[in-house]
Amino acid sequence: MRLPTSHLNDTARSAVRFTIIGLAGTVLQYVLYDFLLWLFAQRDGGINNWLTNLAFVLSFLLEMFSNYFMTTYYTFRSRPSWKNISGFAGSRAVNFFVQMGFLNLFLLILRRWEDTIDTDRWAGMAAILAAGVINYFMLRVIFRKKKEIQTQQQERAATYPIEDLSRTAR
Repeated sequence: MRLPTSHLNDTARSAVRFTIIGLAGTVLQYVLYDFLLWLFAQRDGGINNWLTNLAFVLSFLLEMFSNYFMTTYYTFRSRPSWKNISGFAGSRAVNFFVQMGFLNLFLLILRRWEDTIDTDRWAGMAAILAAGVINYFMLRVIFRKKKEIQTQQQERAATYPIEDLSRTAR
């Protein structure tokens, strides 16, 4: 069976796979976030910024755990290793702070329209989406296979051959 992405180069294929996993992760994180907002509202009778942030952190952690395995096996066709676990965790830590920054920025901005829109839900979705693009480029560097790096180096060497300076100096 020929896949619709089989005509694409490895970089484009990994971008398509990343988008699929990213969308699945985004849906998972948002559904968990929305469920936790509902759960906290049921328990406490309302939502405040602290509970909104707690719901966001918990949904992020659960999504991160599942996303690591999907990204490792499917997106970058790799296997778990200490190197990519640490790189993934570092990338996600940066992504976490980017998402939290966006979440609180959007909460601050959207609170003006709190009577007309559900600010917690919209701020969460906007934060997740805004950080997704940044995350791809960080993870791409981490999961690049050694072979891919060597191939690129060989292509560059063939395109821009370096003259042997010892011969030209004589």
